[in-house]
Amino acid sequence: MRKTGIVSVLLTGLLVTTACGSQAKNNAGSSPSASASSSPSASVSASASAAPASATPAKAEEITFWSWSPEDAIWQELIKAFNAKYPNIKVTYTQTPSADYQKKIQVAVQAGQAPDVMAFEYGPMIKNFASVLEPLAPLAEKSLGKDWEKLFKSSPMTLSKKNDYKTIPTGVAVTPFLSYDVDLFKKVGAEPPKTYDDLKAVVKKFEDAKLPGIIPRVGFAGGKSSTVTDVFYTLINQIAPNKLYDADAGKAKFTDPEFIKATQAFKQFYTDNLFQDGNLTTKFDPDLREMYLKKNQIPMILVGAWIMTDVANKDALGLGSRTFGLVPMPTIAGGKTSVLTNGDVPLGINKESKHKDAAWKFVEFMATGDYQSILAKGLQFLPVKEGMSMDTSKLKTDIEKQSADLIVKTLAESTGGMRFLDNASIEQVLFTQLQKVASGSASPEQAMAEVQKASEAVKR
Repeated sequence: MRKTGIVSVLLTGLLVTTACGSQAKNNAGSSPSASASSSPSASVSASASAAPASATPAKAEEITFWSWSPEDAIWQELIKAFNAKYPNIKVTYTQTPSADYQKKIQVAVQAGQAPDVMAFEYGPMIKNFASVLEPLAPLAEKSLGKDWEKLFKSSPMTLSKKNDYKTIPTGVAVTPFLSYDVDLFKKVGAEPPKTYDDLKAVVKKFEDAKLPGIIPRVGFAGGKSSTVTDVFYTLINQIAPNKLYDADAGKAKFTDPEFIKATQAFKQFYTDNLFQDGNLTTKFDPDLREMYLKKNQIPMILVGAWIMTDVANKDALGLGSRTFGLVPMPTIAGGKTSVLTNGDVPLGINKESKHKDAAWKFVEFMATGDYQSILAKGLQFLPVKEGMSMDTSKLKTDIEKQSADLIVKTLAESTGGMRFLDNASIEQVLFTQLQKVASGSASPEQAMAEVQKASEAVKR
């Protein structure tokens, strides 16, 4: 989902022998290609080792693939499995940091130079590029059968269906959770918070303890739109399940009392000074992630379940014996535990591709093939394939394994809805107005009035 450098990986239909480093989701890591570049303008190639000429197909079909995920170490593993199955398909993978990815795709599409297979962020990005994508349902039915949809978990496929299956997800994201440093919590005598009042009490314990170098706050990436809306959507879902999606559809108003209450609850995090200073310009990667993991400056953060990939790769990240726990975002008064979900890293095929069959074989492998087992071990997402869960074998402590199990349990029992609205224009105004509420430049009532204006301007 994010990356500190661009990694262009060219792999032929030969078994990859390049050494694999850490899979960590945002790690500039120990793998050769990941550590060689930290600049977005740089690129590194990792090629398969030479093999006898007789073993090389006379003419391999070539496809290009752009994404921000997977990282190089996981890519090495998955492409080895892919080429074992399809030795006549050569894949060139270009990896771009998530912050720069959408612009890169936009420029390529406008220039008529889009790759054969490309990843998308859910929500407006897919809608914006739907016109250049090949419908995938006919390809899926041809290779997987008429009941192909049953191969996938139903919830993450919701948005794919709404977009006429122009994309198919490869994983499932679940958010928000509170990730916490177990050892720091023990030092101040704090328990993982279940409610908002519990959370305030934990922050107070850290304030009183005055641990050297520790910021006694909840880490929050308030400069990233989806992180802000994740928290707000969770709050409104705690208060009034489905009300958010009714308003998105024009069946309810964002000025209704439930939305004012949710906005007030969001504001309370700032009134009570629970987030770190400067959070409204903080991005998760690299800002908050470095504070929490690399610099060990903050005892807990609001984050998605994808943090578990870092937890699983503590050695590669140099985190030593630190232990991390995970609980759902604390509930406000009267609220019930609720998380958001979406199919993650959905893949689409360029409708102008001259290699659609090969491109589909790659998408199918990523969504239903061996990549799903690799994904389960990497813990970056839950596998999208029905019947598969997180593989906790790389986790070292009981509390971390319990955290992974909790993600699966919460997804099954407490999903409040999707992470993204159907109407991107509403979502953007929500982000802008929530930041104004947080900074004190707009009241909850004023903010929701502006969101309602945006809603009324949508043609439904």
